[in-house]
Amino acid sequence: MEQPTHNALFTTASGVVGGVGKAITAKPLLLAITLPGLSTVIIYAVVSAVAGYVVKKGLDECSFRIKNYFKKHKK
Repeated sequence: MEQPTHNALFTTASGVVGGVGKAITAKPLLLAITLPGLSTVIIYAVVSAVAGYVVKKGLDECSFRIKNYFKKHKK
């Protein structure tokens, strides 16, 4: 199932913004949030999203190759 790249980027960005926004608006957590801590969370979220995207693209490529292999040998 192919999806345009901008969908994945929008989903990732909105997830990061939503998570950070929720963390900032939570009053008890607000005192514990520091700029270095916030930066670390954002970096981990971006790295995690990139890793997930790479795995998805890899699995899409494997699926495409397997599908083509069976199409060729079906004839």
